[in-house]
Amino acid sequence: MPRRHRRAPEPEPTPVARPRGLGIAPPWAIVDGVTARMVTSEKAYRCPGCQQLVRPGVQHLVVVKEDDVEARRHWHTECWRRELRRRGYKV
Repeated sequence: MPRRHRRAPEPEPTPVARPRGLGIAPPWAIVDGVTARMVTSEKAYRCPGCQQLVRPGVQHLVVVKEDDVEARRHWHTECWRRELRRRGYKV
């Protein structure tokens, strides 16, 4: 008698990890005199830390000095961490 093939049970759906809310920077990224927020853009920007492109769709930090919106810069997250260490912050 031939064996019956049974369908494999449907796998449990894996929960989708919700990304950190855009606009909310990690606590270590916020320092005095600077506003930082996490963004994902559709445009490429030049990171001032490494001079490489922050590619479209990559989550990164926008850093704005207080009272100088024109000085807004898009940083790779790790480049901003290095910059803060260079400035003497404990991150």
